[in-house]
Amino acid sequence: MKKSKSYAIWRESNGQKYLEICALDYYTLGLFEGEYLSKKIKEMKILIKILSLKYLPKKFSYKKFKKIAENYEKFIPKYLQSEMLGMADAIKNVSYEDILLQNCFLDLLYGQLIPKDIHNSILHSYDLGCTSFGAINQDSTLIGQNFDFSIIFKPALSFTLLKMPKKPEIFSLRLGSMLSLPAGRNSYGVSIAVNVVKSRVEGFFSIPVTIKSRIALESSKNAESLYNFLISRPNSTSGNLLISDNSKIIAMEILPFDHIREDIVRIVVRSNTYISDSFQKYLIKPNYSKKRQKYAETHLNEIYNNKSLTDDKLINLLADEPIICRLKRRKSMTIAFLTKKYFGIGNTKYDEPGIVPIK
Repeated sequence: MKKSKSYAIWRESNGQKYLEICALDYYTLGLFEGEYLSKKIKEMKILIKILSLKYLPKKFSYKKFKKIAENYEKFIPKYLQSEMLGMADAIKNVSYEDILLQNCFLDLLYGQLIPKDIHNSILHSYDLGCTSFGAINQDSTLIGQNFDFSIIFKPALSFTLLKMPKKPEIFSLRLGSMLSLPAGRNSYGVSIAVNVVKSRVEGFFSIPVTIKSRIALESSKNAESLYNFLISRPNSTSGNLLISDNSKIIAMEILPFDHIREDIVRIVVRSNTYISDSFQKYLIKPNYSKKRQKYAETHLNEIYNNKSLTDDKLINLLADEPIICRLKRRKSMTIAFLTKKYFGIGNTKYDEPGIVPIK
């Protein structure tokens, strides 16, 4: 990146907004994020408070949530703590502890609360689901996903394009103040897609997934280096990941104490379940997402065999309603989507996609 003054600006592509930030240091980056994402960060704070109020009979108050989040702080690099502090300093009535909690929310929910209380309906109402696709397409790769969550989280979502000195540009999906969900790409052509899996296994207190994703995207020049970074740290929760560069796709099924790697030679689909036989016993609901997994595999295979898979065809597949593009408001529904070429807040069936602003 050429040396320039720091700035932040909301930009638009085909009606889809994203926040572009150029900063020369991480605290300044945080100040811009706090100023321009303040409404989304405050919205996320409210949503976590609502969960804590519903969960009061278990004595998990918002204050208790913040206390648990402190267990993850020592695993966050100081320079990213500086960015989080910048966010807090820019927003009235939002503290550094609030920012920390938001960045540990997925780890807390899926790595601690749900495994310890697997039948609690309140926790499952904060359901996070996705359907991810990958394909080796001639001399390149395609990767994309729908991001399915409760509709109440839609106001807290944003896409950001980050530009920092001596770092690749990063375009990723964020929720509140989360530094990056595992859904994004960088200017080296490295992409990542995520699927949360509800398992019975408690996660380690380790580097939060949002922090791990951010570091991975700003430090990885290819899929292999991103994979090596991920496996070098203990896992704070369970899930699936697709990692790609311009020639390779790696699929990962992850438990806190183990993972399974698959190097893709044709196509891959991942949803909110495991497909490996050895991991089935760890699922809270063994049949959950199995229908969607099979349906998505069948349809991706049909398109691939017809040698017609393109970014546009991938978007059409992500718009396949009601199983892949889910639109029932009282359940997890598609509220964001991302491929290497397209992005959007909303759903792939009715919302025009923007063009990812990285060449």
